[in-house]
Amino acid sequence: MYFSIRSIKQANKEAGQHFFDASTMRFFNSRVCRKVIGSYFVTSEQFDATTPRRYTLRRVDDRGWIATIGEFQAFATSRAAYQEAARLWAAECLEIQMDERADAGRWEAYTADLCV
Repeated sequence: MYFSIRSIKQANKEAGQHFFDASTMRFFNSRVCRKVIGSYFVTSEQFDATTPRRYTLRRVDDRGWIATIGEFQAFATSRAAYQEAARLWAAECLEIQMDERADAGRWEAYTADLCV
C-alpha cells in the first residue's frame, strides 16, 4: 500500500518503469491527481484541445507497476473515478478480513482437534 503519489512515482522508477516520465506524461497529455486510496490513484488525459479531459483509474502493485483499472478514460470526473477507487479498496479490505476470519476458524478447528 502506498500513501502518496511521490512514493508511487519512486516505486515505479525503481522498478525500471516509465509511467511517470515527462515524455510519457506529455504524449498522453496526462496529469496525476494527488489522492491515493490504498493502491489506487487517478490520472486525467486529454487527447487534444477540442476533446474533454477524462479520468482513468489506476492501481499500483507491490513492485511499483501501474495497471489501468477498467477502461482508459472511463470517468467524466475525478470524483467518479475516486468513488470507484474507494469501492474497490473497501472490497479488497473486506476480502482480506474475510480471509483472516476463515484462517482463524481453521486454526481454531485445528487446535481443538489437538486438545481432544
